[in-house]
Amino acid sequence: MIPLLLVAFGGVAGTLVRYAIGVLIPEDRPGTLAANLIGVALASALLVLMERRGITQLRLILLPGFCAGMTTFSAVTVHSIEPSDGGFFYLATTVILSLLIVVIVLPIARKMIPVRR
Repeated sequence: MIPLLLVAFGGVAGTLVRYAIGVLIPEDRPGTLAANLIGVALASALLVLMERRGITQLRLILLPGFCAGMTTFSAVTVHSIEPSDGGFFYLATTVILSLLIVVIVLPIARKMIPVRR
């Protein structure tokens, strides 16, 4: 029961951040893209942090909670099935930029976050 509450707590916080991003970037596609790319960068760094200094409860709050609550795969899917509005280009942009962020952030995080001794 405790893990469920931790994920829920993180999810609420992530959802509120996603809402704030939507307020700051009111256009739907750019707001969704920004939220997802920020979430990918944060999750990449947090994966390294949790791998090296992981506390199970904190991992539950931050990764499946906060990061999952902030990112919006369902919105990407909806934007992608609108071919007249460049849906395939939007999907490709999202995937390519997400992969690029992981390739950049993971090595930086691995250099900056020391292994716990």
